[in-house]
Amino acid sequence: MASGISSSKKAFLFIVITIAIIDFALRASSAIAADDSSPNGGDLVSAACSHALYFDICVASLRSDPRTNTTVDLAGLATIALDQSITHGERTLSVIVDSLRANGSSTDNHSVLRCLSDCEEEYYNAVESLKESAQAMKEREFDTVNLLVSAAMTDSDTCEDGLKEMAIHDSPLSERNERFFKLCSNFLAISRLLI
Repeated sequence: MASGISSSKKAFLFIVITIAIIDFALRASSAIAADDSSPNGGDLVSAACSHALYFDICVASLRSDPRTNTTVDLAGLATIALDQSITHGERTLSVIVDSLRANGSSTDNHSVLRCLSDCEEEYYNAVESLKESAQAMKEREFDTVNLLVSAAMTDSDTCEDGLKEMAIHDSPLSERNERFFKLCSNFLAISRLLI
């Protein structure tokens, strides 16, 4: 006598059960994601920042942005993190330009002026790289995003190396360089979750 269920019926049942399990898992993960995107951005921010090297800065910077309260997904958080990196880079560039103007009349600070000029160029390039990475992120070209943001981080490091060579210690620019590097690093950690 043949077995009770034919192999085609077994295959059909297997497919139906598999689809039901996948559907259940997707619905469960959607419910969790909806919970994570609470109006205060709490769990989603913490979950995203748990992948970052600089967790505390990641959480504090994202929660300081009012857009986080209405962001419901990682792509939104990544956009906010990138915008914060760009804004910090632009403000640092302004600090450098102001320092150049303030020190420009001094003839005995040629090496300091040269260092600041180098930093100005580095930050100009860094901000441009970040702006280009925003477009690459929209197009989901994450290798390009990684390359451009890494280049921006290298630019700030190059500025910092120049300050150290000049033996300029405890500079406000050093603090800005460090913050820029960490903001960019946090953005990269979040953007990698989108892949």
